[in-house]
Amino acid sequence: MNETIIVAVVGLVSSLATWWAARRKTRAEVQMSELDNVEKSLKYYRDIVDDLGNKLREATSELYKTSNLHREAIDELTAAKKVIINLEQRLEQLALQNKELINELRKYKQLNGKSE
Repeated sequence: MNETIIVAVVGLVSSLATWWAARRKTRAEVQMSELDNVEKSLKYYRDIVDDLGNKLREATSELYKTSNLHREAIDELTAAKKVIINLEQRLEQLALQNKELINELRKYKQLNGKSE
């Protein structure tokens, strides 16, 4: 009977020692698994952030190009408005000059005895 108790105690002690060692190993494996998952998640989100950064750079570049084109168009429009204003003033001057010439022509015709 002593042998049975000794065998049972030895079996129990070895089982407890095995369980305790396996528990530590399991904890270490769980931690490694968690670290792997964190690394994978970090890589995934880093790729997303890098992709968004590239898209932001592209969008900013396009915005600058569009802004420059907009400024150029405004400058061209302003120059065209100035030309139009100058042409309108010149047209007014020519119309006034034309009226004066018509009046002079009428006076000349009247002096020469021609009727209109």
